[in-house]
Amino acid sequence: MGISIQTVQFLNESNRIEGISSIDYSNRAFQDPSKGHYGAYCLSQRVAVNHQPLSVKMIRSWQGLLCKEQQESSGVAIADEEIGHIRNPSLPKNVRIGKHVPPHYTNVPNLLQMLVEDINEDLAKHHTEYEADNEAFVRSAGSFFLKFEKIHPFADGNGRVGRLIANYFATYCNKPILIFPSEYSLRNRYIEAHENEEAMTTYFQARLNEAFL
Repeated sequence: MGISIQTVQFLNESNRIEGISSIDYSNRAFQDPSKGHYGAYCLSQRVAVNHQPLSVKMIRSWQGLLCKEQQESSGVAIADEEIGHIRNPSLPKNVRIGKHVPPHYTNVPNLLQMLVEDINEDLAKHHTEYEADNEAFVRSAGSFFLKFEKIHPFADGNGRVGRLIANYFATYCNKPILIFPSEYSLRNRYIEAHENEEAMTTYFQARLNEAFL
């Protein structure tokens, strides 16, 4: 049995936002649950369904899977040392995303660990509330997604990993898969939503509304 239309759409759109269009997840060659972006998605959904907590090691493994596939199949370059590793003193890489300058690489390990702990605590305490209250769900999911993107823990793959975390959050709270469109005007709205939490909450609400259609 093939993977769902929603899963194919989520994965394809998540890649296309980053300019990767050569991989099509409707192609069975990219549907190995132990490899690539699809493999990372499968892992993230499995732990969400089972209400297992996140870990930095887990998130690193997702980035490793999708970036290895990027390296092998997309033509978009990434260095070997950047696959499966966060920015840290052993990977001394600072980045700039438009006007935003993410934290110095020396601060990334602690910041990411604290964020993971905050997500786990929030979900453990409030997931039943989020199941019943869509407004509370999008506020929390959008906030954590934005915090992850602001840390920008990896040299590459942050957006795709962040969107996997967003759908980990959604599945944990019994919500449908959120699809992040790559169409030009909607991609611009996605980028603009990174300005503040209110904008990201609004963006997540739109994605949730679409998912319920």
